Amino acid sequence: MSQLSTSSDHHKIAMIRAQMPAVTREVYLNTGTNGPLSRRTVDAITAYACDELEHGRIGPASERASAVLAESRALIAELLGCSLDEIALTHNTTEGMNIALLGLDWQPGDELVTANSEHEGGLNPAALLKARYGVNVIYTDIGLCDCDPVVSLERALTPRTRAVVLSHVSWTTGAVLPMRELSDMAHQVGAVVVCDAAQAAGMVPARVHDLGVDAYALSGQKWLCGPDGIGALYVRKDMQSKIQNTFSGYYTIKNRVAHADAEIVFGDDAMRYQYAFHYAPSLFGFNEGLKWIRDEVGWEWAHRRTRELAQCAYEELGKIPGLRLYMPRDRIGGLVHFSVDDIPPADLTAGLSAQNIVIRHVPEPLLNRVATGFFNIEEDIAALVRGIRSLQTV
Repeated sequence: MSQLSTSSDHHKIAMIRAQMPAVTREVYLNTGTNGPLSRRTVDAITAYACDELEHGRIGPASERASAVLAESRALIAELLGCSLDEIALTHNTTEGMNIALLGLDWQPGDELVTANSEHEGGLNPAALLKARYGVNVIYTDIGLCDCDPVVSLERALTPRTRAVVLSHVSWTTGAVLPMRELSDMAHQVGAVVVCDAAQAAGMVPARVHDLGVDAYALSGQKWLCGPDGIGALYVRKDMQSKIQNTFSGYYTIKNRVAHADAEIVFGDDAMRYQYAFHYAPSLFGFNEGLKWIRDEVGWEWAHRRTRELAQCAYEELGKIPGLRLYMPRDRIGGLVHFSVDDIPPADLTAGLSAQNIVIRHVPEPLLNRVATGFFNIEEDIAALVRGIRSLQTV
């Protein structure tokens, strides 16, 4: 196996793994479900919670919580290359997808184009639109290995298409979609592009203005290695008048609507979509983790390292007899999907887990999935290969 790490990388990798003890206790190859937490994240959560215990959560503590929330939005805006007023905090990707899709003015007979391989975070809101408004949902094979996403979308679009719902990176196949080309095509027929970024943000560069998407929903607990219950939604500035509020909360309306004849004035940035509060200690930990990756790991290095390890995994897995790789290697980021002859995917996942190697399987297409992260090492890939070979001999 070729060595990816240079001598200058060794110190950084040792520092990273010392910050993330979970990755030294097992072969951690499932960031696509949950990324490992860093000590900096957990220490920040604990310190903030202890401060609340000792000093309460009102007065200065309330002001501090507002500052933490503002910093969270700013860090996400920096990561995505957009302005602060285009970011709302959510609790997960699915919440962001619902906010964006249910906020459009749907009419019976409108069309929404998506893909069979999408996550339920996008598919279920689309099904809700079909049930509630009579929207015609068009399912394509975009994201599957034998499908050209550009050709498939071009065939599916019509003058009635109101929205296109696709993942930047497919959770079921690992395909990294050419979002700029797909977005431009959708915009030609007047469709809104709502992108599921659960697997993309933190794994691949995700500069939303370059991608051309109208809305981009992400979660914090995967490739951003943050706590559960924190996500974000990007809504392009000129789309905020078109994506109306489905939910209303503290940040939605600029003026107090305390009497019957009060005029409703909605917020003039994406924060209008934030309808519920977050647990301040978790937000603080999330922020500290993002700053650690930005300042000490480096996002560019993390993206490159993640892909290089996935390419290494692809090459080494391809040497195993009876193992079939699903997606061509030039179409993947940090996810490698495969199947092994005569071993059902669930059995392979369980067999590797018994060897302290953590991957997962996905349902459609039924495959095993490896998710590399910037914290992994080449020995993790070697252990995975040995583990699979050992199960083939059972």
